Amino acid sequence: MLKSAAKGSGAGLPAPVMTAVSPFDFEFWNNLARTDPQAFFRERERVIRQFIDDAHPEARDRLIDLQAQIDGMRAMAGTPQAALRGIFGLLDDCLGALGGQLAELRREADHLRALMPRIE
Repeated sequence: MLKSAAKGSGAGLPAPVMTAVSPFDFEFWNNLARTDPQAFFRERERVIRQFIDDAHPEARDRLIDLQAQIDGMRAMAGTPQAALRGIFGLLDDCLGALGGQLAELRREADHLRALMPRIE
């Protein structure tokens, strides 16, 4: 799982950097959101864009679409709580679809295993 870590940026603002080993710096994000909401949203956008840019090329379009859905839900929700409900619903849908794909993959693997003795 990728996490955020605060690291100095050339512009004087400590910029979070996404890495696989550093802890998420909640205090950095919390402080930035409270003291400079515009900078918070700029940094949020930058980190998300960097994550998408660093993703495997085959995943980028899906990530862009997913982020657009999330941003749309946040814009239309009216409250942070309503946005979270919508985002959790989207996450539930995605996990459900993955579960279905996994079940299909298992069925196909079982079918292939059953055919192996015939081939040998």
